[in-house]
Amino acid sequence: MHAPRFPLAALCLAAGAAMSAPGDQPVPPLVPSTQKSEVKAQTASLPARGLFEGDRLSASGRQQLAELVLDALGLQVEVALLVPTGPWKIDGSNRDERALTPGRLDSVKRFLAERGVDPRHIFVESRIDQKLAEPRLDVQIMGRPASD
Repeated sequence: MHAPRFPLAALCLAAGAAMSAPGDQPVPPLVPSTQKSEVKAQTASLPARGLFEGDRLSASGRQQLAELVLDALGLQVEVALLVPTGPWKIDGSNRDERALTPGRLDSVKRFLAERGVDPRHIFVESRIDQKLAEPRLDVQIMGRPASD
């Protein structure tokens, strides 16, 4: 008895159909995420008047910043931006409430860091504008909703 003979091309095609290479299978489409990851921001605009006592935050300044931090609960903070806006005095010649010193900015940074904002994510962007009547410190906390 002889084994049946098949043409070599038919055997190769049959073997190729049974054994395909790993990259030959179709890739299933990615399932889109149902969770939105949009950036949210919380902002407070703090007037310079009464914000500091010396180089430290005043009680009212701490309270206003604490409210901002509470509003930002649930965010995975990506950036905390301190934006001095208006006619701040930065030359160091006067130590009144319009004087913006490194010590005053450090007190705001320290306050935010003590409440869980990573110090590496705190930045200062100056927008000193002499056309505005009163200086203020805008503080903006931006992040994505934290997934628990």
